[in-house]
Amino acid sequence: MKITKNMAYGMMAAAAVLWGTSGTLTKIVIDDKGATANEVAVFAALSGTIVLIVILAVFDKKAFRVSARDLPALLVFATITGALFSLAWYNAIDLTSVATAVILLYTYPSMVTIASVFLLGEKMTAVKAIALPLTFVGAILIAGAYDLDNMRLNIWGIGLGLFTAVAAAVYYLWAKKFMVKYSSNTVALYMSILMLPALIIIVNPFALMETSLSTDAWLYILLIGLVPGTIAFVIAMMALGHIQASKASIIAGIEPVAGVILAVIIINEAIN
Repeated sequence: MKITKNMAYGMMAAAAVLWGTSGTLTKIVIDDKGATANEVAVFAALSGTIVLIVILAVFDKKAFRVSARDLPALLVFATITGALFSLAWYNAIDLTSVATAVILLYTYPSMVTIASVFLLGEKMTAVKAIALPLTFVGAILIAGAYDLDNMRLNIWGIGLGLFTAVAAAVYYLWAKKFMVKYSSNTVALYMSILMLPALIIIVNPFALMETSLSTDAWLYILLIGLVPGTIAFVIAMMALGHIQASKASIIAGIEPVAGVILAVIIINEAIN
């Protein structure tokens, strides 16, 4: 099936909505089910990777083909935009709040748009220049960040939240480079696989072996790994192969809107 630009925009929007489930699911599994942010990061990534490997082994065996020369670059890419992003994101939510983490993350479209001009040769159009501040202001309004009562300020949480923005910007820019040579499935697969060693080492493999969680907690972690972790990522990678990185990052601004709406509906989070 040929993917048109309009289809790619729609796919990017769909991926953003799926990413928007991450905050609500994470709050539930940490606050109500007793998991730690690091456990969520590791086991969600592991479950998502297993599912992706099985699916591609059945439907797209070509996705496993990659040049050995590209593995070091893919490893660095996966470590920064996969492992470190995941640890920073889940811990930022735990240490601050969903609203705070979302606002810090959504400084990345500006980074992507500006960097795309210099690194990818994309043009800075009037539409992009207008869309950038509107996207960020929209995220602030939706998350209620204008009301300090909605914000939990924690120096480590803020630092981690800002790192998620940097990692997200790197993801959009670097993934675009990989997509010139590889399919979206290949990039998604190797990012998922190669992020695991860094995750496990950073969190401590011995501590992970002693993890004891309820069945409900494991189900939520599986859901996080499957929906925002795997399905959304694959869809986004497919879309990114057909649209500019800067436009993709702006469209992804739908995520905080979806995240807040889901939080209100599912966990009755209040909006002041």
